[in-house]
Amino acid sequence: MAKVSFYPSGKVGEIPEGTSVLDASEKLGIELRHDCGGFATCSTCRIMVVDGVKNLTEIDLDEENMLEEAELPNPFRLSCQALIEGDVVLQIPEPEMQWSKGALRELDALPLMSRALIRVIVEARARAGGEEVILPDTAIPAVEKAKSELDEIGNDPVVLAALVKEVCGIP
Repeated sequence: MAKVSFYPSGKVGEIPEGTSVLDASEKLGIELRHDCGGFATCSTCRIMVVDGVKNLTEIDLDEENMLEEAELPNPFRLSCQALIEGDVVLQIPEPEMQWSKGALRELDALPLMSRALIRVIVEARARAGGEEVILPDTAIPAVEKAKSELDEIGNDPVVLAALVKEVCGIP
């Protein structure tokens, strides 16, 4: 059995190894959207791996293709494809916030594969500050800060996980 933790709900449970993250969420009473029925042909069941990336099966070609098509970099996974092999901590992305056109221009100027993660970081910090809409005056410094942090981290999954924990308020 593996310990699986989902945030922001904070639900934790013991799940048999070999279970998909999607099935684990359902067993714990967490509804994850999965429009394609779990066949890696959409990206609606996306989750972020905050801790225990090594405790999930490797990304196969179908999942890799869908993550690339949806412009979702590491630490994103498709919950329908990732099988649990040990303890994991997962973040279900919150619904996207509304961005003004000027703020979206800042986001759209970024490389494709970093946009989704930078958007999560900026939105988490905005929510923590009580903001409901991302406007240009806040987007410009927030996007630049998140981009700078990701540039410093590079592809180090441990440091990336720590950043996601911090901005999403995961203990």
